Amino acid sequence: MPFSSPGLQSGAACDKVAPGLKAKMGRHNIKDLTLGQSLRELYLVKSKRKSTTKQGKTYLDLELQDKTGIIKAKVWDDADRADQECRRGDVIKVEAVVEEFNRALQLKVKRLRRAEPEEADLAELLPATEKDPGAMLQGLRERIAAVQNPHLHQLLDLFFADHDFVEKLSVSAAARNLHHGFRGGLLEHIYAMVRIADWLVENIYPALDRDLVLAGTILHDVGKITELNSDLEISYTREGFLQGHISLGLMMIHGQARTLPDFPPELLLHLEHIVLSHHGEHEWGSPVLPATPEAMLIHHVDNLDAKTTMVLEAIKSDKNLDEEFTEYHRALERHFYKVRPAAVEGTDEG
Repeated sequence: MPFSSPGLQSGAACDKVAPGLKAKMGRHNIKDLTLGQSLRELYLVKSKRKSTTKQGKTYLDLELQDKTGIIKAKVWDDADRADQECRRGDVIKVEAVVEEFNRALQLKVKRLRRAEPEEADLAELLPATEKDPGAMLQGLRERIAAVQNPHLHQLLDLFFADHDFVEKLSVSAAARNLHHGFRGGLLEHIYAMVRIADWLVENIYPALDRDLVLAGTILHDVGKITELNSDLEISYTREGFLQGHISLGLMMIHGQARTLPDFPPELLLHLEHIVLSHHGEHEWGSPVLPATPEAMLIHHVDNLDAKTTMVLEAIKSDKNLDEEFTEYHRALERHFYKVRPAAVEGTDEG
């Protein structure tokens, strides 16, 4: 319901151009905001918390999101009404000014209202892979076509002939907060892993079973399409919270393999061991440790892609633009150096 007050306003008031507010030219993406900028824009409410200052004044603490990043925002005027107006997961339209607090940009919200359904373009609000999902799926299909073991080939074909499975794989995140935590992140992660693992087997470790490595890499995280909800926000489903992606993936693989006549039990054992052990350590969530060369390779390729991507994402999303180092990364327990080496140029010895 629209409301208005002498301070914070919502409804039609948010659509009026305030004095000094420039007409919007394109979208105000969070990563492009600058200190002192005024804006009117649609963002997704990632989190919301009502707090009180030492002087007893109530304010609203928000985290707002679009596809380019997350920014903190504060509502100082009429915070109780603003609290009623928006919920976590809502798309809201705000009129705000970009300020700086603790050396990071944040929004001071003057007006807000809940967006109408036809206003919200989720493609602009939800972080997603920058790579082409169709091209990545085609790349996976080409690797599947190269699998010579007929049992593994049939198993992979069963998964990828399922339109619902392919659709979910195309939009699922690989994690909630860590690596590839965006729509399409799971597909991007698997496709990267497949290329790395396949190259290693072909060029460095030819003694490994290439077909098993390809199948294990493609299916190791298959349970995440059920574990995670990747709609408005990445969150755990009931099944994901209670069972986890390793158990879910194991059940999916076992269920599909049972439909194939004469699927070798020993081969299924090897494939399921890869799923169970791919986290590599008990404390990282694997019930068993890698005990085959294929499982060991896939664990390390998984860790390589996940950790490298986490570093790149930390540097890309860091809000301290004037600092050489990122903010402290809690998961990896360190800061990262953001200055990239300069391109090497030829020397003039004449």
